[in-house]
Amino acid sequence: MTCQQNLFPTKWSMAISAAIVILAGSVWAVGQTERVVYRFHGGNDGQGPLGGLISDNAGNLYGTTSESDASSGTVFQLSPPVGQGGHWTKTILYTFTGGNDGGDPYGELVFDQAGNLYGTTLFGGTADKGTIFQLKPLGSTWTETVIYSFNDHPPQYGGLVFDKAGNLYGATCTHGENPPGTVFQLTPSQGGWTTKVIHSFGGHEGICPASGPIIGRAGNLYGLTENGVYELRAPATKGANWTFRSLHIFQGSGDGSYSAGRLMLDRNGNLNGVTRLGGSFNLGTVFQLTRQGAGWAEAVLYSFCGQSDCVDGAWPEATLIGDGKGNLYGTTYYGGGGSGSGSGTVFQLTPPAVQGDPWTETVLHGFTGAGGDGAFPVAPLLREKFGTLWSTTSAGGGAADGGTVFKILT
Repeated sequence: MTCQQNLFPTKWSMAISAAIVILAGSVWAVGQTERVVYRFHGGNDGQGPLGGLISDNAGNLYGTTSESDASSGTVFQLSPPVGQGGHWTKTILYTFTGGNDGGDPYGELVFDQAGNLYGTTLFGGTADKGTIFQLKPLGSTWTETVIYSFNDHPPQYGGLVFDKAGNLYGATCTHGENPPGTVFQLTPSQGGWTTKVIHSFGGHEGICPASGPIIGRAGNLYGLTENGVYELRAPATKGANWTFRSLHIFQGSGDGSYSAGRLMLDRNGNLNGVTRLGGSFNLGTVFQLTRQGAGWAEAVLYSFCGQSDCVDGAWPEATLIGDGKGNLYGTTYYGGGGSGSGSGTVFQLTPPAVQGDPWTETVLHGFTGAGGDGAFPVAPLLREKFGTLWSTTSAGGGAADGGTVFKILT
């Protein structure tokens, strides 16, 4: 069914612009099954997982919870059941105090080649501006070490990424300050880490990084500001500067506004992402940038309308993922429940058989919030090789309303 008109009140007040794209039909998937594998109970157990999950070779899942009454967040591990029909086992690897060790972890964790975990906190550290931390396994325990404390700009939500040389990259943002944000590099050095700002935003380059960057095939960084897409080209010689290039600035109307999550580089070299607002109904978009000569061209693949005749969701927040067939998968924070309601969706976008035709959006699951299945997903999905999708919801899941870890069988 095709979205016609937005009758749902937007979360932010903004004028709705005329449509510039043809919308694909929004349909409900048949045979998709959502299962909650863990419900957070708050307190010492943690609550409000705001980042996605990563996995190891043994099938264990790793993630974080945000602040609760009993702690300043946790890093947890979920181990698969030993036998068929058994329960997943949750282990808290570290509980943050909110002091020099950091507080309120946000964004996805990342492994290094030695099996250590890295992540960021929004608060805590020596200046209470956030940290980058390492968790190192020592037998059955994990030891936390703060490898960097931010002094001015706190880390942005999108997390960290390693390059082939073992350097870490991320982004910071502080509205109302100059510069409003940076992209930084951490280089391992004699048992410690050396920090370097490789770009400070200013002028017409973008307002503030919306997330951490990703690494392209040539070692260049690609990232999102709140109103644009950028590239940082790696230095050609040691000691030279990174080169900044703006690839697209959102116009705040049909092409999207307030980008969210991280970019996703697909198998064809296209950059894919989401915006929270903008599009034909001002409830968010999925967009794609493709190379066009020496530049890049932006196209809106789908505009969310989030109302009862679409039930497609609204306000996408999370990074997209893809599969080998060119399909894109993501989540929306709201919508999916009919009559302009709902507590978010998991969706699939299928490319057209004929280039230039609309993409088709399929809702794989609409969260009810009240039925124990979770509510308000903000984290990216994790896709297993057999197609099962995993992620978290930031709320819902039962009486504690602490969020869930869920899977969707496709």
